[in-house]
Amino acid sequence: MWERFQAGDPNGLDWLIAGSIAVVAIGGACMIASYAKGLRRSPRELYLVLFTKLTEYSAYGAATLAFVLYLNHDVGLGDVAAGSFIGFWMVAVLGVTVVVGAVCDAIGVKRTLLVGCVALLIGRFSLPLVNDFALAVLFGFVPLAIGIAITGPVLLVAVKKYTTEASAALAFALFISLMNLAFAFSGWLFDFVRGIYGDFSVVASLPVVGKISVYQLIIGLGFALTLPDLVAIALMRDNVEMGEDGVRFVAGAATRVRRSLGAIRTAVAAAVQDTGRMLAGVMRERRFWVFIAMLATTAFVRVASMHFLITFPTYGIRLLGDGAKVGNLYAVLNPIIIVLLTPLIAVWSARVRSSTMLFWGFGISALSIWLAVLPATLFAPLVAGGFGELVLVRWLDLAIGQWDPFYLVLVTFIAIFSVGEAIWSPRLLQFTAELAPSGKEGSYIALSYLPFFTAQLLAGPMSGVLLATYVPEGQTSYPDHQMVWVWIALLAAFTPLSMMLLRRLFWAQRGASGGRLGPARRKGTP
Repeated sequence: MWERFQAGDPNGLDWLIAGSIAVVAIGGACMIASYAKGLRRSPRELYLVLFTKLTEYSAYGAATLAFVLYLNHDVGLGDVAAGSFIGFWMVAVLGVTVVVGAVCDAIGVKRTLLVGCVALLIGRFSLPLVNDFALAVLFGFVPLAIGIAITGPVLLVAVKKYTTEASAALAFALFISLMNLAFAFSGWLFDFVRGIYGDFSVVASLPVVGKISVYQLIIGLGFALTLPDLVAIALMRDNVEMGEDGVRFVAGAATRVRRSLGAIRTAVAAAVQDTGRMLAGVMRERRFWVFIAMLATTAFVRVASMHFLITFPTYGIRLLGDGAKVGNLYAVLNPIIIVLLTPLIAVWSARVRSSTMLFWGFGISALSIWLAVLPATLFAPLVAGGFGELVLVRWLDLAIGQWDPFYLVLVTFIAIFSVGEAIWSPRLLQFTAELAPSGKEGSYIALSYLPFFTAQLLAGPMSGVLLATYVPEGQTSYPDHQMVWVWIALLAAFTPLSMMLLRRLFWAQRGASGGRLGPARRKGTP
């Protein structure tokens, strides 16, 4: 069958597709059965939380792919301004996340989720109706930042609250899988809507609002996806928890909840003060700066992954033309590969230390970017073969005139990048926990986001400069477009290279119980 596929035999390709679908279906059925068995005693609140994550991340993914295009086409910002704003906005989302825990403690999971959901609805309702930058920020991006910052971490808190110690791992695995599947749906939705109306098109003209573009429609569909969350959150109960002996009702929980705005302000102020004290304490420790330096080396590949969200949609549309399937190329392919490979890699590499897996994962992702620099002519012979038909016809459904071999370059590059991400993404969380010293895990893990703040601030302006320099708007050909990936690849290379230079630190770390930084000592030495 595989030989017939390589030879371009249509029947061989059909059998390969059917066999792959069967394998995935059987694996999916087994996973569903294991989830159903392991979570059968969980309260309905857990399933409502999982539903909320599925709809919310679908809306978030589609809108994120459209944000730079919306700012560029509808609001009128240039490439550099649009990219810089999105980078700053992402940092703001992380900043708001810091105080969300205090709000959740003050008013409870249900009410916190309602606040976040209302904020998301306001933002997703407003952005499709405004073209002015100030109005877009005030009524669109600010509420969205608040809603996203609230919803993400609070949903994680809710999963923990509605599971036992035994079922928590299974619930969190399902949570991550649904998040990736939702992102894959958002990529398909992004391409589907653009395929109907075309890029840069006007889809409606309203009496007071004016013209609604295709990108505003995509963001507005997020409003429709978020509406069911109001019902799901309303069906949650305030006084339910999951204990080892089953679902339990916490007596008087509803009356103990501090509902006033004053209580929220007090809790937030206390959280800010606690954060300040935490910063002042740990930042005086030398080991903290070694910890941050080690995590900072991992930020460069993460900058590269952010370019898929803020650079790649505009890049792909300008280069490949109206209706280019940029959503499928990354937002569908990447999460599906991660969902399929992450559990397999986790089982295979359970005994391999995190630093080793990080090095190989980051190395694979960083090296894969150089594939996008290769001339598309090298992939031209594959267009008429089985690989070309599988990608261009069966998956992307492109007409003959759109069979650009650069699609195959991008698919190969993104697939290999995603394999690397399936290795490093889960291990990065584990590695961070392993490096944190005993008794200070919370402080160190919270502050581990500092390098990611820097990465987001760098990725936004960098995206705008690369687009404006190598694929500027208004041109019909872009002979230097591959320089976009040259600069991203050079930046990403700093991660594996830095890990090699700091290998004595990376490979000296031991398990979470040790949390030691620095070269390992021989037994018997002080």
